[in-house]
Amino acid sequence: MSTTTTTNTNPVVLPDENPAFDQAYWASQPPEVQALQNLAAPQSAALSLAAKGFTIDVPIMVWKWDPWKVMRLRVQYGYTWVPSALQPPIQEAPGVNLPGLQPYDPNNPPAGSIKVSLNLADYPPYNPPAPAPQPATTDYVGSLDFGNIYFALPGDPTPDGVIVTDSRGTFLKHRQVVQTPFGPMINGWYELLSAPAPSAN
Repeated sequence: MSTTTTTNTNPVVLPDENPAFDQAYWASQPPEVQALQNLAAPQSAALSLAAKGFTIDVPIMVWKWDPWKVMRLRVQYGYTWVPSALQPPIQEAPGVNLPGLQPYDPNNPPAGSIKVSLNLADYPPYNPPAPAPQPATTDYVGSLDFGNIYFALPGDPTPDGVIVTDSRGTFLKHRQVVQTPFGPMINGWYELLSAPAPSAN
């Protein structure tokens, strides 16, 4: 049995089952949410995930209803979005306008709500966010002092005897403690051991 949804011009026949949609729906979720499928009673886990900021679609993820059937029904009733777990419920169905209640606004979904769609393009496979860029490893080699000796930049923690490299070449760190009338002072510099070979271009 299939359901027919009509538009202004052409009827659209929607099948009762759509395994490809169900698979795509779940594959688009973060791994933590996907794991709810394997829990016999996912209520507490889903609530915990919602509290952490995950988007939880209660009928599908908690009540274990079929994703295709749920989304198909929402589309047929005119929903473009529905609230996720922990969001306020919708007060009025689309097209209903009763005094004292908040009308449904199909064009302004609240942040964190669930998009209602039967389009597979809206359910791309989940890709974890790229890791935050880490600071590049630097060696605190400063500018040339004289000969093959380079200043050490202020705050340089590199120990004595460590070899470091940058685009200018390979350096050996020298670090010694010098006694002064004001107390011990750390004196550090870098010795250029080898420079990169000139480019053939």
